[in-house]
Amino acid sequence: MLELGIRMNKSKTAVAVHSMVGHLLCLIGYSLGTLILIAIFLESIGAYETKVEYETILVSLIFLGICVIGIIIGTRIKGSVNRFRQYVSLMSLQKLTSISDIAARTSKSVYLVKKDLQKMISRSFFVNATIDIAANKIIVCAETLSTQGGSAEQEVFYCPGCGAAGTRVKGMIGYCEYCGSPVQ
Repeated sequence: MLELGIRMNKSKTAVAVHSMVGHLLCLIGYSLGTLILIAIFLESIGAYETKVEYETILVSLIFLGICVIGIIIGTRIKGSVNRFRQYVSLMSLQKLTSISDIAARTSKSVYLVKKDLQKMISRSFFVNATIDIAANKIIVCAETLSTQGGSAEQEVFYCPGCGAAGTRVKGMIGYCEYCGSPVQ
């Protein structure tokens, strides 16, 4: 049970960390890039009342390139987190497990969706998920977390972590089968 709790926290943490890193890289890239562009402009028009040093402009352009790379990486990370949420929504609310169906709904190629889902699984975005290559499906295995009777009344919940729909025994804590977040 402790191992399952650790995996659930790892999944939720992985999505949150990726989201924060993406936002942070974009914020730093845009902020520093803007400051560097201003510095390059001021240097090039001679606002510092010194001779224009091309080495300074070259170093500034190198740092500007690093900022652009940070923005690109941050945007890709944020896109990955957004696609994860979109995939979870399709899988939980519309009960899609076929990679072909998910690809059709997202207007992406089957190859890209399969590759994307595999990356998300390896980055611990999903809990207990695998890709069945033969059936071309993603399989999310929901583990039984307690010994509750099958005759208890079930209710639908929506995960605060990823937005997926799930069911739980009324009045009990449920766990999202996609990201592992506990839901009260």
